[in-house]
Amino acid sequence: MKRFFTILLLMTAFYAQAQTEVELQDTTSAKFTAQSTPQLRISLGLPSSCLEFISFPRLQSYLEAYNAKPNLFVGYIPLQVNLLYNRFKFDLGINYSTTSGGKSYGSFESKSSANTANFTIGYAFLADRNNYFYLNGGIGYASYNQYITRVKASSNNLNYPLPNTLGQGVNFALNQPFMDFGIEFFNRTPQKSAGGSFKAGYRLGFNSVPWELKYSPSQDGLPSDKISNFYIQVMLHFGHKKL
Repeated sequence: MKRFFTILLLMTAFYAQAQTEVELQDTTSAKFTAQSTPQLRISLGLPSSCLEFISFPRLQSYLEAYNAKPNLFVGYIPLQVNLLYNRFKFDLGINYSTTSGGKSYGSFESKSSANTANFTIGYAFLADRNNYFYLNGGIGYASYNQYITRVKASSNNLNYPLPNTLGQGVNFALNQPFMDFGIEFFNRTPQKSAGGSFKAGYRLGFNSVPWELKYSPSQDGLPSDKISNFYIQVMLHFGHKKL
């Protein structure tokens, strides 16, 4: 009888070990089947966890003629709703930025802000149970602002477009649709409902659009630019954990 219980314990231990190995092996590959359940997740970033490097060469040349420069950097607070299904990920997101800067140049200081909304579709070209690498593509709409403020007195009379009075400023605005391309690392574990993601991307405008000088009756001679900006984005996401 003692030998029977010994054999039973050994068989139980062997079975438990085999099950553990199967479970560990199962976590190394993602299962993409027609019966996969769609998952809804919410992604959120900290202030300036999305950074965009702006390129507006015609506005820059225009402002340099007045001894000023734009601020070619902006930080966002990103928020997204993600729907995951098999190898696909559908994202609906907004990026909100507070005014950032300022960059001093000559007699002026420049600050920037931008707000964007976008919809993208991602395809997991490489995936296991915990880690996904997506190629993303989509469309969006952006509103960029450049705030140019005089910080040094000058004898030059610059009533248009830049002010001559110390402390006064102007706001250049550009509103434009864009295409969005990117590559993204998306991590989640079966034991937890939270994970993280890192994305690097590029926004490209459909065509050049003229800048607007807000609160000014005259819009004469303002340059046109097309969005051509790189960005990086770090986010945390929460939601349904089951694969």
